[in-house]
Amino acid sequence: MTVQQVKRRPLSRYLKDFKHSQTHCAHCQKLLDRITLVRAGEIVNKIAISRLDTLIDDETWQREQQNWVALCRFCGDLHCKTQSDYFDILGFKQYLFDHTDMSHGTVREYVVRLRRLGAHLNEQHISRSLLKEGYLDENLEPWLPTTSTNNYRIALRKYVQFQSWQPLADTQALAQPEVCDIY
Repeated sequence: MTVQQVKRRPLSRYLKDFKHSQTHCAHCQKLLDRITLVRAGEIVNKIAISRLDTLIDDETWQREQQNWVALCRFCGDLHCKTQSDYFDILGFKQYLFDHTDMSHGTVREYVVRLRRLGAHLNEQHISRSLLKEGYLDENLEPWLPTTSTNNYRIALRKYVQFQSWQPLADTQALAQPEVCDIY
């Protein structure tokens, strides 16, 4: 009687197959062109993947696969890299996707502008209290970067729309009437 050998392949090979099988971003559902592989919230680049030479079988891969996510580059940056605490970038992105008719590219532009502005404000040690009252674009005018000032103002106005939508959404969620199954 012969013992059947379990087929084992390097983890990197399973990951290449996994990467090629993914068609949409796990967060925004955008059709994937270029892909970012993420494991446990950390981006794993292609060099690191090529070094994953541990031999595993199909059963082990089925368990391991649950730890991997395929994201578009945009979502990979947003969800895995350090965020500024000046703006709710993830909430803003989701608001733009869910409540506007903007294309993915336009959403990306607004989000990138706010991320850059948040980084700039952090470098300048600008008080976060300026974000709480009045008009954001007017309050931040003296500290806006000298290049593309209008682009930052437009992004800030969209962010104000997001901020004014938040309390409304919270109120609507709380005001949902209880529904009886009988009716």
